Amino acid sequence: MGRRTSGRLGSGGLGRGGLGPRASLPQRGPARVLRAVVYVALLIAVQGLLSRLADSAGIAAPDLFLLTAVALAWRMVPVWALPAAYGVGLGQDLLGGGVLGLHAAGLAGAVLLVLLIRRYVADSGPVQIVLSVIVAVAGEWLTFAALAYWLRSDLITVNLLLTTIPSLLLGTLLAYPLWEWAVSWGIGPRPGPQEKLA
Repeated sequence: MGRRTSGRLGSGGLGRGGLGPRASLPQRGPARVLRAVVYVALLIAVQGLLSRLADSAGIAAPDLFLLTAVALAWRMVPVWALPAAYGVGLGQDLLGGGVLGLHAAGLAGAVLLVLLIRRYVADSGPVQIVLSVIVAVAGEWLTFAALAYWLRSDLITVNLLLTTIPSLLLGTLLAYPLWEWAVSWGIGPRPGPQEKLA
């Protein structure tokens, strides 16, 4: 008899439990946990280093937490992608010492728009990548603006938008290819177009 691969622990390692059939994460076990821990440490260290360098240059640093949330949106079912993005943003808020929940809501808003791209744009090449990053940055900042308006806060100003968003978008677009490699190593590869049809 052949080996059964379509059960709970299918070829992706998690089957329909956990992150769902779209998740293509490494197999369960210590290697997977170690990779995830190393990825989170790398995320915190590289984001901190880029933020220091960008602050000294007077520009916005690439948002690696945003790219992590986008990567999760491409690897998880939508119902789990939103809470995962919120969790990544909450971690960013806790590490950054800013307004608690601001980045969490921003990344959830970004992933909500990325999920629309994932659903309606069939290409998995450069067009989809560029569109995902642009839409994610727009979704994050639209959420920031909505929260600032709702809280009657002057947290978001026109000058901030004009000086921050262009350099943030450009830096995040340039960082995407290298960071996608780190995400693929730490979290797992992005599913291809054929896997999305299953």
